[in-house]
Amino acid sequence: MKEPIRIMLLGIAILIISIFVQNIPTGGTESVSNVVQIIFAIGVITTLIGFFKK
Repeated sequence: MKEPIRIMLLGIAILIISIFVQNIPTGGTESVSNVVQIIFAIGVITTLIGFFKK
């Protein structure tokens, strides 16, 4: 498998994990939401890097 495709799949996996973590009900802690947003941003950036890498 080519390297850019592997990087894109890693980014997509991070995005899916962050969506599942966001849907888990928590005790109303706001810090968990901030962490999920950071993980989501990392997943998007990783996917874009894999997409534009040649």
